Amino acid sequence: MPSNRSGAFYNPQAAHKKVIDIIMAEANQLQKDKELTPPQEASVDIYKAGQKDYNNALQRKEYQILADLWKNCMNSYLTVRKFLGHPNTCKLLNGWHPLKEKKNMIPLTAEWSKNNPPPPKKVPKTALVASSSNYNVKKQPQVQ
Repeated sequence: MPSNRSGAFYNPQAAHKKVIDIIMAEANQLQKDKELTPPQEASVDIYKAGQKDYNNALQRKEYQILADLWKNCMNSYLTVRKFLGHPNTCKLLNGWHPLKEKKNMIPLTAEWSKNNPPPPKKVPKTALVASSSNYNVKKQPQVQ
């Protein structure tokens, strides 16, 4: 391996990794330095509140609403990620990520729906009337 002037060996992979780390640190710093607009701050608040609601429903075992709360969290996550970026969005909630949470949610909701079938459908108060253009009805022969 070729050596540089200081006598240490030159490792191109390590040098490349250092450059990438510096670029990523600068990009993250630029994103942190950006001031959020009021709508963006509201989006962040909605994302945090959605995650809190999801965790509360999970603790209370309210599995019937868990999927809807997860969808709300996912939509909020996608919105916030557009202006904060993925790493900073995950840092907002200490690494909590809706896609990772989906793996935990699916078995719980499937088990709940197995044990709790949907309520029976309501019977309409009025009976359905057959139309006169029903071709499937056999005509009775006329007796003379």
